[in-house]
Amino acid sequence: MDVEWSLPTRSGSSSNSGLITRGLIIAKPWIGKILRGEKTWEMRSAHTHVRGPIALIEKGSGLIVGVASISGSIGPLGFEDIFDNEVKHRVGPETYTRDDYKWNHAWVLNQVSPVSKPVKYRHKSGAVIWVELDSGARDELNSQLSGKTTECDLSQVPIAKDGSWFGRENCCRKGYYTVGEKGCEQRFTDYQAALDYLRSMQTAKWRRPNAKGNWGIVSAVVWSDPQPTPFFRDS
Repeated sequence: MDVEWSLPTRSGSSSNSGLITRGLIIAKPWIGKILRGEKTWEMRSAHTHVRGPIALIEKGSGLIVGVASISGSIGPLGFEDIFDNEVKHRVGPETYTRDDYKWNHAWVLNQVSPVSKPVKYRHKSGAVIWVELDSGARDELNSQLSGKTTECDLSQVPIAKDGSWFGRENCCRKGYYTVGEKGCEQRFTDYQAALDYLRSMQTAKWRRPNAKGNWGIVSAVVWSDPQPTPFFRDS
């Protein structure tokens, strides 16, 4: 089967100002895989001519949780193409071998990054793939990206109600940091990657040992400077 490769356009062709004005709606678990760098192909049923920087919106959340750049659109892909590139799209064979599978175009993503603080936007009725961002969302998002936002200092870490905080040493168990919602937690070997994921969550949640050494999930109540040592207090 012939595959059409849509090459990236030159810088500035999709957005003369370089500012992000639109967002792509992506459902779980795919949005998480993209933000963690595990998935670089977003599978869709048709080509896109969009190139350059975009916002990444978690479907149903009303929040912009990351940014990326679309560098190309590939397709239609045959079964062998999809099979050979599973490491890029992360769609399992239980899905792409179905008779009704139609997502045979790959939108190529790069320069993916979670935002330091999720940005609320107004979801327009009927928007299912793309959203044109309202002025408030555009301003807040682009302010964060330009380094003007001071609300969330990137040196800060989440601190839970019991006083424990997400630290490089105290939250590493058998070489992994475990973060995310209970039941769909993610494990990272890299501390900074785990911290970036926590920043992408509406409420940061992670596993840590309590004063008795038992590991459990806690939720952030504040982001602040790291403490010299993890400390605990009665809830």
